[in-house]
Amino acid sequence: MTSYESAIIDGIIERASRYLTEPPRGSDPVIRLASPAELTATFSESVGLAFGETASAHDDKAVLESVEQVIRYSMQTSHPRFVNQNFAGPDPLSVVGDWLGAALNTTGATYEVAPVFTLMESAVLSKLGRIAGYLEESTEKDSDGDDGGLPTLPPGLFCAGGSMGTLFGLQLARHRHQPDVTTRGSNGDRLALFVSDSGHYAASKSAALLGIGTDGVVKVATDHEGSMIPEKLTEAIKASIEAGQTPFAVIATAGTTVTSAFDDLHALADICAEAGLWLHVDGCYGGSALFSDTHAARLGGIERSDSFVWNLHKMMGMTQQCTALLVKDPSQLAACFAARADYLFQSDKLNGEFDSGDRTFQCARRIDVLKLWLTWKVRGDAGFAERIDHAFAMAQHTRKLISASEGKFVPLVSGSFTNVVFAWVPPQLRPLPTNQSGEIDLEALSPEDHVVLNECPPQIKAHMQASGSGMIGFQPIHGLNTFRMICMSTTLQAADVEALLTTIDEAGCQLKS
Repeated sequence: MTSYESAIIDGIIERASRYLTEPPRGSDPVIRLASPAELTATFSESVGLAFGETASAHDDKAVLESVEQVIRYSMQTSHPRFVNQNFAGPDPLSVVGDWLGAALNTTGATYEVAPVFTLMESAVLSKLGRIAGYLEESTEKDSDGDDGGLPTLPPGLFCAGGSMGTLFGLQLARHRHQPDVTTRGSNGDRLALFVSDSGHYAASKSAALLGIGTDGVVKVATDHEGSMIPEKLTEAIKASIEAGQTPFAVIATAGTTVTSAFDDLHALADICAEAGLWLHVDGCYGGSALFSDTHAARLGGIERSDSFVWNLHKMMGMTQQCTALLVKDPSQLAACFAARADYLFQSDKLNGEFDSGDRTFQCARRIDVLKLWLTWKVRGDAGFAERIDHAFAMAQHTRKLISASEGKFVPLVSGSFTNVVFAWVPPQLRPLPTNQSGEIDLEALSPEDHVVLNECPPQIKAHMQASGSGMIGFQPIHGLNTFRMICMSTTLQAADVEALLTTIDEAGCQLKS
C-alpha cells in the first residue's frame, strides 16, 4: 500500500471512528433533509455522485470532503431520537467486528477458507438453538472455557435477512411435504400456507418465488392487538382443504412489525401437530425477547416449531445484516439445498465435514457471525438481556406519558412490548372518544374526524424531517393513520421520549386546521 493510499484510508477511518465514538445526541439533527437535486449539487462540490464516461481519480481533500458529506446527509440511525424503523444505531462492537470481518474478506462456504468463522458459526448457532429450545442446554459449568466439541451440523445457518430466512424455511417445509420436489418439481398440489393478516409480506414474496403463488397465501384473522386467532387458523385450514388446496405450512409471528404482537405459539403448534403442518416462526423482531428472563415467555412454545428466523440486527444492535435461521432437523438442509459442486465440496479433503456452503442456497456469504460473536463475548448474556429490558422500559415510559397527556395523545392499540402506536389529537377534537381500555373508540369517530386524524401524521412527520428534530414512522392501523414509536435503541432515554412527544405536539399545533 502506497503512502498516498495510507493517508486516504487513515482519513476515512478517523472520520468513521469519530462518528462511532461521538454519535449525534440531543439537539443534533436526526436528518439534514435534502432533496435529490440538493444532494447532487452538494456532492458536485467535491467528487460528484455520478461517474462520467471516464472516471478520473480525485485527490485526498476532495474525497475526504465527500466522506464528510456522506456522514452529514445520511440518516443518523445512531441518534436516540431515530425511532422510525425496527432497527436502530448499532452496538459499536458490532461495527468493529463487521469491519474486521470485511478486512479479512473471506466467505463462510468452506472450512478451508474460513476455519475460525466456521467454528464460530457452529458455536453461535448452537447457543441460539439452546436458547430457543431446539437443543438441550449444555451441561458444562463453563462452556466458554471448554466447548466440549462443536457440532459439524449446527441447528441452522446464517442468511441475508429475514425474508430470505422465511424463503428458506418454506422451502424446507415444501421439501418435507414432497421430498422429491428438488428433482421433479411440483407434483401439482395447490399448496397453501397460512400467516396472520398482521404477518410480514415475506410470506407472499416467498410464495411467489417458490412457485406456490400468492393465491396460496391465506391471511388469518388477528385480534385487536395483532395476534393470530388460533380458532380462525383452524377454520382457514378447513376451508382451504374444502377449496381443493393442500395446506403445508403455517407462519407464526413473534413480534409483528407494527404493534409488536406475539402469536400464541403453543396453540398454533397444537394445530400444526394435528394437521401435520410445518410451523415456521417469524421471530425477526421479537425473537430477541428470548434473551430476557422477563420477556422470554412471550415466545413460549418456540421449541415446538420446525424453523425459526431471527434478526439480530434488529433489537440486538448488530450491523445490517445479521440473520439466523434455526432448523429443528438440520439434516434436512443438505437434502434440500445441496448441489454437490465437486470443485468445492470434496469428501476426501481435510475437515470437509465442517463445510457449510452446501447446506444453504448461497455459497459466497458475508461473515456475519464475527460481529455477533465478538459483541456477545464482551456483553455476555446479561448485557444482551439488558438491551431488551431497557427497550421495554422505554416503551412503558412512553405509554405512561401518553396516558398522562390529558388527551393530546391516545393509543390505538395498547400494546405490551416495545412498539407504541398512538394518535396525536388536534385541540378541536379533544377529548377523543375512547373505550374501556383507554384506546380510541373507532366506531364513535365521525367520517370528518377520520379525515382530520389521518392527515396529521404525515404533516407532522414532514415537519420533523425538515427540522431534523426526530424520525418516527406512521401507518394505518384499523383504518386510522397512527404514529409508531419503536423503543429499541440503548441510547434512547426518558428525556428523548419526552422530547419527541413534545415535538409532535408542537408540530401538530402549527398545522392549519
